[in-house]
Amino acid sequence: MIPGVERRRLEPHPDDRGSLRELWRSSTQPLSFRQALVTTSKAGALRGMHYHLRQTDLCYVSRGRVYMGLIDLRADPVKDEFRLDESESVLIPAGVAHGYVAEVEATMCYLLTEEVDGSDEFGFRWDDPIAGVRWPVATPILSPRDRNAADFASALAAVRAAGVGVGARA
Repeated sequence: MIPGVERRRLEPHPDDRGSLRELWRSSTQPLSFRQALVTTSKAGALRGMHYHLRQTDLCYVSRGRVYMGLIDLRADPVKDEFRLDESESVLIPAGVAHGYVAEVEATMCYLLTEEVDGSDEFGFRWDDPIAGVRWPVATPILSPRDRNAADFASALAAVRAAGVGVGARA
């Protein structure tokens, strides 16, 4: 597991109407969120790889299933890959690159510690061989930004130059 990344099981509390899942509680994840976003993705759509120098993301798939790749850019790169659906959330700190491909049509909800204005939005190619994420799709649907992103080595150098997460890892 990557230091600072938190995967949390979201226990359903069912009744005759359906169920309730608690996504976030300040006493257990003391963060101040400033913006919430929701994306919908067609099956095969890939979003990433993205990273931030200041922002932490709390992500939750409210519908569908995604295959997620995370790479810690703050020190020796550590990679994690997993499937995420409505049963879990994942907290992604600044300096950890993240991306996902929708395995089926999916809706992803994000709680962000910073408002998105473009100044903290960075990325690298989803298929960079040095990053080596084992995506379960060969020809994903991509945005022009993701299709033309820089390489992994440039992202690694940028995060280290910014000093993101220095002292945060054991």
